[in-house]
Amino acid sequence: MNFQGGAGAPFLLFHCGTGSRLTPAAKDFLAGMMAEIEPYLLEGEGALELAVRCVDRLEDSGLFNAGKGAISQSDGVVRRDAGGMDGKSLDALGISQVRGIPSMARLVASLMGQSAHVHLSGAMVERWAGRHGWTLDLPEEERDPTLCWEKSPGLAGEGTVGCVVRDRQRDLAAVTSTGGIGRMWPGRVGDSPIVGGGFYADNERGAISMTGVGESILKAGGGGSLIALLAGASDENRDRILSEFLDRIRTRFKGEAGCVGIDRVGRPFASHSSRHMVHGFLRQGRHHVSDQGSGYGDLF
Repeated sequence: MNFQGGAGAPFLLFHCGTGSRLTPAAKDFLAGMMAEIEPYLLEGEGALELAVRCVDRLEDSGLFNAGKGAISQSDGVVRRDAGGMDGKSLDALGISQVRGIPSMARLVASLMGQSAHVHLSGAMVERWAGRHGWTLDLPEEERDPTLCWEKSPGLAGEGTVGCVVRDRQRDLAAVTSTGGIGRMWPGRVGDSPIVGGGFYADNERGAISMTGVGESILKAGGGGSLIALLAGASDENRDRILSEFLDRIRTRFKGEAGCVGIDRVGRPFASHSSRHMVHGFLRQGRHHVSDQGSGYGDLF
């Protein structure tokens, strides 16, 4: 099913990570979040600002493995990763291994464009944030090294979060944020903060936010590769390419994966190889949220 909306039909899609379930708490939160964001979408806020707004709310909920709900690494310290890209300007930035700042999407937006670099990490980011008015809640010491996913205070225990947007001007953006995976080594970085890995946006090609096992996603070429494949596909081949890419990650690289995205003609998609993945869709007068469903055509 082709999406034929024009410049006056902005929309937004988000995901809450492979394996995430639409619990009553998540359902209530997401309904409120979409109602809160809709006026900004309709009033013409830019794509990147909308994507940051959405991911910031998901991070702040504490329901998912990002922001306030982020899990710790195997030394007991929470280190967060995030990244975003503006499809119009092609400005992009990933930040990784950041302690003490739950609002990673907003930090990405604040740092984007401050340098020509597309990835920054760790202490440098923390120092920059401290100098520019951010409140850092840094750990005084490393805690029990056995602390991992099962003991995390995060309510869902899983769920990288991400968002893609097409705004009123038909500009695209993508943002992804995560706390990583369970039992990860300190210093581990997955796909989420990698440009072309866990996120990508280009007005001429599309936008995507990935979720799943980062190592497997990166080995398969990342979300940028999937957008490139879809950009050159005929209409009848798009569903097949999407499902084959995710299936290849699962069978060839042994990891589940999922995504939300917008293709080069403005058509939205959501797909996953996991049993469940909470994903949502927002357009004027239309709110949709589910933890099942895949492919093109089920969101319009």
